[in-house]
Amino acid sequence: MCYNRYISGVIVTELLEISENIYRIPASESPLSADVGVIRGESGFWIYDIGSLKENADYINRLGAPVRAVLSHFHRDHIGALQYLNAERIFLGANTYKYAGRGETVKGDLYLSDGIELHIFELPSSHSKGSLGLEAGGFAFLGDGVYSLEKGGRAVYNATLLKDCIEKLKTLRAEKFLLSHEPKFVFSKDEVIGGLERVYSKRIKNEAYIEA
Repeated sequence: MCYNRYISGVIVTELLEISENIYRIPASESPLSADVGVIRGESGFWIYDIGSLKENADYINRLGAPVRAVLSHFHRDHIGALQYLNAERIFLGANTYKYAGRGETVKGDLYLSDGIELHIFELPSSHSKGSLGLEAGGFAFLGDGVYSLEKGGRAVYNATLLKDCIEKLKTLRAEKFLLSHEPKFVFSKDEVIGGLERVYSKRIKNEAYIEA
């Protein structure tokens, strides 16, 4: 299926099915926009991130049912189109709230049910302070939460945050992890945790950062 493609200069946005009741609008590179997760509940739709494209928000608004949004973090490619989204509820971290200016801040773990069990959780992240993830239907949307940060021109992880991130991921029930901006998008739990553990194994004692 084609998605976020240009036809006569117009962006055409379509959903890709991941599993029953779970979809995504894939990321784009130019303009830069993150993946948008879409979960169909009994009473409406749950959105994980909204990307930076107005076309994404317009598409979601046309679904014709109540929308609740979970924002992974504050970077523009993940929340830039929020101003165009008609959401009845928005869940976000305290740091993201500073940029979004509205919504309900989540601390710790939040469990909700809408015909599908939803788990919104804080995710310790080197990439962005105050990241949130979302579990639903055996999948965990992680956004950019497991990625490194750039420091002095190098891709690095904060050693403490990386350890905490790994421990949090191990507690999740989902066996499939969904990573934004990755063409593959769907990864196994073991694949992601194993990759992070290999990075952590390179830690040098008393060093705050680890090379990615």
